[in-house]
Amino acid sequence: MSSDWGQLHTKTAALNIDHLADKATFAIQVLESTVKAFDSIEKEIVDASNAATPITREGLRAFSFRIDAQQQQLMQGLQQLKQMMTDIDKATNSIQQPKTSW
Repeated sequence: MSSDWGQLHTKTAALNIDHLADKATFAIQVLESTVKAFDSIEKEIVDASNAATPITREGLRAFSFRIDAQQQQLMQGLQQLKQMMTDIDKATNSIQQPKTSW
């Protein structure tokens, strides 16, 4: 004779974890896109350093602003991942609690 005692709670926790994992996957994709943007900026800086005319102050500022924007996006993505890991920890804590009531 089998019982489904506790299974609803476990299924709910598993669904919550799955949902958070999907969100984490999306955050990771955003972070990957940020890294690719840094590569693009790096290539543009190398090209500018090899140009016949030196880069202007405005050009340097433009690179600086783009780097800053990418750093902020990277930090936001990392903060989101940290929050998701906290949420996953909370969801799994409820599964790990011993069943004390009927």
